[in-house]
Parts: sequence; structure tokens; C-alpha cells
Amino acid sequence: MIIIFASLNANKRHWYQAAEALARADRAWLQRLITRRERPENFTRALARNSEVIKIVLGFSDTS
Repeated sequence: MIIIFASLNANKRHWYQAAEALARADRAWLQRLITRRERPENFTRALARNSEVIKIVLGFSDTS
């Protein structure tokens, strides 16, 4: 099972539009948006931001 949880500043309609656009997007391009992956026990490191960070993924399993 894959669960996606995100926080964002958008209304429901915009969230659905973004989900549809991402579903059509090139997978290789999407992978490059993930700056790094962290385990849940490293969440404080995941929250540390800098100008090079795009997206950080918290992985709850080895397949994330």
C-alpha cells in the first residue's frame, strides 16, 4: 500500500488539478524534484530547509 500525505496551501480544486498534472508528467522529471529521502526518525533533518531543497520524502518502508 502506498499512502501519500502532504501539506499545502491550496484549495481542493487546485489540489486535484495538480494531482492530474503530476499524473501526466514525465516520471524521470518528477524523480529529479525529490531532493532527498529521509526515514521518519530523521524528520527534524527533513524539516531543515535551504535554497537547494525542492522536495523531501519521508519513507516509512524500504520501497519509498
